[in-house]
Amino acid sequence: MVRAMLARLGEVFSRWAERWVPDPFVLALVLTLVTVIGGFALTGSAGEVLQGWYSGFSSTPLLAFALQMCLILVTGQALASSPPVQKLVRALARWPKTTPPAAGLVALIACVTGLVQWGLGAVVAAFVVREIADSAAEEGRPMDIPVLGAAAYAGLAVWHGGLSGSAPLKAAESAQFTQGAGEAIPVGETLFSSLNYVVSGGLLILLPLMCIALAPKEASVPETASAHSTKPTTTKRSILGLSVGGATVVLVALSWARGDVAFNLNSVNLFFLALALAAHGSIRSFLDSVSDGARGAGSIIVQFPLYFGILGVMQASGMIERLSAGMASIASTTTFPLLTFLSAGLVNFFVPSGGGQWALQSDVLLTSASALGLDAGRTVMAFSFGDEWTNLLQPFWALPLLAITGLKARQIAGYTAILAIGMGLYVGVVLLAFG
Repeated sequence: MVRAMLARLGEVFSRWAERWVPDPFVLALVLTLVTVIGGFALTGSAGEVLQGWYSGFSSTPLLAFALQMCLILVTGQALASSPPVQKLVRALARWPKTTPPAAGLVALIACVTGLVQWGLGAVVAAFVVREIADSAAEEGRPMDIPVLGAAAYAGLAVWHGGLSGSAPLKAAESAQFTQGAGEAIPVGETLFSSLNYVVSGGLLILLPLMCIALAPKEASVPETASAHSTKPTTTKRSILGLSVGGATVVLVALSWARGDVAFNLNSVNLFFLALALAAHGSIRSFLDSVSDGARGAGSIIVQFPLYFGILGVMQASGMIERLSAGMASIASTTTFPLLTFLSAGLVNFFVPSGGGQWALQSDVLLTSASALGLDAGRTVMAFSFGDEWTNLLQPFWALPLLAITGLKARQIAGYTAILAIGMGLYVGVVLLAFG
């Protein structure tokens, strides 16, 4: 009965989303306009608002952070398109013959790879969806591809608790991103905390089960997904890429173990860059996959400055401070983590960048947590869970997935909205329990 109810609800939401959900770039423009109007209403100064927007748009630290994010996406896609990973993708895609098990498998792959590296999670499950669609089309089997696309996006709902989580990694640095903290917050108190194990581990079970339940009873035979995109080609491996990449992987891993290199975004990017090179072996194959990833990241690259401009307006107008301070003023030691989660989820609609959003909210959140005598690490993770939660409602990071599968954002939005409801209830209960 629960499965039937979720499937019907998912279909209703999906039909609504197909009609009303705009293109991600259009959404970025609309949010820019809304934020500028809101900033002017708060400040009464058009000059101050426009200066805030330009300051965010041209911020050197934020543009450097955008490059870090693009590197994660590009190296993740390069790794996902490497011969060993593609061989595994094709093997996994042969297993499910109907939509429910296919949706569960795709969601599990997306979540596991998303925890390893969000760029990998953003694309590897999309490759699985494409292979499943091709197989179903060739054999004339019904398969609901939009549900599988929504399942593939589940990796972006768990990524912030994984090894490439930008807020925990930025909080572990003594850089400008960790405002409001007297010192850096080690990853042992964030990514490797019991709270993160419970939340991220629980989502590894919950999201695939929900995707299975969302699968509709009826589906049509899909078109061949390869018609929408180009599959990576297999190239003969060479010793140079394998040796250089493999040696760098070992060197970075040993440096982490000895504490010679900090576990942060830069070292994580270097590790996965080297891992992708080693997995391809061939320098030409690696560079071709990087070029494909860069083309897929094009829409994201042009939207990053817009969201940084939004961030600048919200910062200049005091919008973020008002929101966070208002929540902190009504919070108790029990409810503060939950309110942090909710505020991060809300702000993520306007600034869909975990690190950029952390730069905005960290000062108020960590200062308030300190005043309440709460653990800084749990505050970072409550923020991280909120940021990843509403990714399911914000199609910004779905762009690479959509390019690979040939789907539209509106085709998966209804199903991801149901996933967001289930995830929000689960994480909210856990945060109250840990509070």
